[in-house]
Amino acid sequence: MNKYVFYANDIAINVYARDSVTPEIKSKLKADGFYKLPFDTTAENESVATDKMIAHFKENLIALEEFAKDYAISSTVFATIYALSS
Repeated sequence: MNKYVFYANDIAINVYARDSVTPEIKSKLKADGFYKLPFDTTAENESVATDKMIAHFKENLIALEEFAKDYAISSTVFATIYALSS
């Protein structure tokens, strides 16, 4: 199984086997506006690696949405209490 890394720009995400990313490739990616995503994975092939990356970021998105809901509710409660006490 290979270790895969991901590079993204505004409109695309590229997946590379970690061993295949040379300094020349990194320079070209940087020149094209790509940056390395803070995620890498071990997988059988690029397709499985991409599926793992998508699942990982979906889990993070769901957790962030839950946090935002909890934060919004508590902020509303405290703002209401503050407004009523003033």
